[in-house]
Amino acid sequence: MAASTLSDPLCPNPACVYLYCVTSVFSPARTHASYDGDFVFDDTEAIVNNRDVRDTPFWEVFQNDFWGTKLSHKQSHKSYRPFTTLSFRLQFWLRQSLISQDYHIINIILHSIICLLTLFVYNVFLGPKEQSTSFYATALFTVHPIHAEAVSGIVGRAELLCSLFTWLSILLYNHTIYAKDMLREWVTMSGFTICITAAMLCKETGITAIGICAIYDIVIVNKIYPIDIINFFKRVSFKRADKFSNNFVKYKSTLLRLAALVFIAITLLFLRFSVMGFSTPKFQSVDNPASFMDNTLLRILNYNYIYCLNMWLLICPVWLCFDWSMGCVSLITSYDYRILVIIIFWFMFGTLIIYMFISHKNKTLRYVIMGFTVLICPFLPASNIFFNVGFVLAERVLYIPSAGYCLLVVIGLQKLTARFSLPKTLLLAYAMLIVLLFLRSWIRSNQWRNEKMLFQSALNVCPLNAKVHYNIAKNAADAGKVNLAKLEYQEALRLNPKYAQAMNNLGNLLKDDGKFSEAINLFKQAVTLQRDFSTAWMNLGIVQSALKQYEESETSYFMALQYRSNYPDCHYNLGVLYLEQKQYDKALKAWINATRQKPTHKRAWTNMILLLDDLDRTEEALKMATEALKFVPNHASIYFNVANILGKNGKYDEAEVQFKQAILRDSASPMIYANLGVLYHRWNKLNAAEEMYKKALQLKPDLHSARNNLQKLYTLKASIK
Repeated sequence: MAASTLSDPLCPNPACVYLYCVTSVFSPARTHASYDGDFVFDDTEAIVNNRDVRDTPFWEVFQNDFWGTKLSHKQSHKSYRPFTTLSFRLQFWLRQSLISQDYHIINIILHSIICLLTLFVYNVFLGPKEQSTSFYATALFTVHPIHAEAVSGIVGRAELLCSLFTWLSILLYNHTIYAKDMLREWVTMSGFTICITAAMLCKETGITAIGICAIYDIVIVNKIYPIDIINFFKRVSFKRADKFSNNFVKYKSTLLRLAALVFIAITLLFLRFSVMGFSTPKFQSVDNPASFMDNTLLRILNYNYIYCLNMWLLICPVWLCFDWSMGCVSLITSYDYRILVIIIFWFMFGTLIIYMFISHKNKTLRYVIMGFTVLICPFLPASNIFFNVGFVLAERVLYIPSAGYCLLVVIGLQKLTARFSLPKTLLLAYAMLIVLLFLRSWIRSNQWRNEKMLFQSALNVCPLNAKVHYNIAKNAADAGKVNLAKLEYQEALRLNPKYAQAMNNLGNLLKDDGKFSEAINLFKQAVTLQRDFSTAWMNLGIVQSALKQYEESETSYFMALQYRSNYPDCHYNLGVLYLEQKQYDKALKAWINATRQKPTHKRAWTNMILLLDDLDRTEEALKMATEALKFVPNHASIYFNVANILGKNGKYDEAEVQFKQAILRDSASPMIYANLGVLYHRWNKLNAAEEMYKKALQLKPDLHSARNNLQKLYTLKASIK
């Protein structure tokens, strides 16, 4: 085989290529290992706790970031991905419930479609004569473990949708180039623009598809090499104007298309920055420590070391971690052996770049340039070159770049085949690589099934990562393993003494144990480190209230509301504080604010109804209950309280109806049956009362009020006889 071509004698049958590719797309590494997994890690904030996924007005999705925070808010990460959020919302609307398996299955389907589209994109880049190369690269892309985070983590939907529209935009741009008439050209170009916009509204990196298309047009379609562009600019000042005009005429259509690409890019970037209010997000030093280094040289060295790690994860995806911040990658602050790693990396990378400039002009060079472009272009937004990002390293951002890497690997293997005539040996090596990556994908996808497995797997990779210990602690606390949670929070604080979130959570555990003084110290440290930490301010207020430090507690609540005005739980706790001080009007006002900000705040509604009843404002209490049921129609406690109010006022028929409504919504509550028994007791329906008391005691044998009332009932019955 000639060195200048990529024809492959190892897989001559195109039908086999396509058949095997389709089967490999639906690899069990993706479909079985994580399809029934839980919501894990960032899924909780982006989906489970994100009101944009459930019930906010539709257009608010376009005003909020990916996590449901207003883009104008200073704490917003500015990650604008409304189409991804809408895909989550559509699934919730169809099922009226958050079922994690549904979301995982859609991710798997999307990955499968993307793998098929990857084959078509490779065919566009390489041409119809290189279908076997496209197949080998696609198979490698399909099973690469670096995709586990994007596919098995539901928030990875952003990468998947972005990739889907990126590939579609490239295919449409190819149709634009070869359109046979003006109408088809305009239609396909319009489709291309729509897909690019959609990709960008799924994830910001979608705009890099414009760069890929531009390089494809220049290098593959027009066969213009990097050295040609350099030579052109060297000679253009010495050439006559008519020569320049001839070149312009020759490449007129290409220049017009490139001008259109530039116009689309500028327009989309302008719109994107206008949505952000022309401001960049503010991150903490723990998110991306290298960005906060004062020494420019050291900052550049650390960035380059991170590039090395990204490349290593593509080459050898053994160490995979859900989070690489907080000590996972220690900073280079002086002479370090890792500087040698950077030198080796740039030697290899520089060799590839030099090859693209000095190699013979042939197909192989063009294909290498395209692989390099797909590897580099989509990674640029995460490179810290244009702006600082909020992470050290994220495997999900390598989803599209891995397609470029896979293409370069296959081109390299086929060059070796041509040079050394070892087709069987290299095919075996390739097959072993596929098997190894497949197995690693299976293992890694399985680790994403639940948070316990995911966080534990991270300890093997980043044992010094405070965030890993923080998440293990959080998971343990949710599972009721309080002692383990305390130990892990303490370890997180040992590794990062300025970890405000860990202080807040550990303080909560100590508060629940009644260790108020220790909890207060932690909350105060947290708000000192992070002045706008609203949750810590609120928790500080709760503990101060428990210690009867009412003035300090009120101040803490106000501080929380100062930094986070839309904070219904804080308004609720402020109302509880006023209730303890017998400032009833202030308590009602605080709870009203809580329900205005969160109409489904059940505790606030319940407390208002009870307080109004205690104040003998019965009619207001009943009106409040009617209003509450508009927002929480299935909350048994409201029916229960209304029934008690009606019963005390002698409206037995109406009270009975309300008790039965409460039972329909909570049939396992002994208090509802006990109080309904009291109603029947007063109503002189003694048999019905006896039945309700027994039902309450069946559910809770130690319910003394029901047992005492039942004894009184038996005494009454005996006296009647």
